Amino acid sequence: MKRLRWIILAVLAAILAGALSAALLHQPASLPALKAGDEAPTDSDGRPRLRGLNYTHVEDGVRKWKLKAQRARYEENTGKVFLDRVAIEFYGQKQGPIYLKGDEGIYNQKKQTVTLKGHVDGHTSDGNRLITTEITYREKDKVAETDAEVTFEGAQYKVRGKGMRVLVDQNKVILKSKVRSTFRPQGEGPPPGATME
Repeated sequence: MKRLRWIILAVLAAILAGALSAALLHQPASLPALKAGDEAPTDSDGRPRLRGLNYTHVEDGVRKWKLKAQRARYEENTGKVFLDRVAIEFYGQKQGPIYLKGDEGIYNQKKQTVTLKGHVDGHTSDGNRLITTEITYREKDKVAETDAEVTFEGAQYKVRGKGMRVLVDQNKVILKSKVRSTFRPQGEGPPPGATME
């Protein structure tokens, strides 16, 4: 049961990356109105930026997920969209919301990949959590992957590993190496099915 929870959390991280990709591909654009003679807002690098990006994805009148970023910048020559302070909420029908955030996000239009970097933190309303420093989702093969340290934790378990691969279509999570786990049993006595000598 606990293993299923962290698998679900990892799959949700992959879905987040896919959702971010979909939001950037299909999001309706709304540009700020500028008065005649005004210039587009720029950052210290002189490139135009969008501040306060919010996008809510709705299907058949039902809110599915919401993306927020403090800032966004598009580079035409590389085909990349750079996002700062990214936060995504997924709304499920059975469980409460699932949250995933990262310090930075990069959407590569040419390669159809989304990468979250920095402090990447995901959690569910029932207390399960995913922590890593980077994760990339590739749309072409529906795989989320990282070579960084990954931690899944809940009230009664903690699993760590170096590197992770999520096969979204197969609902499968693979920790690549250095896997360590800690489980805290509930109650007293031996677990069900165990015998004491």
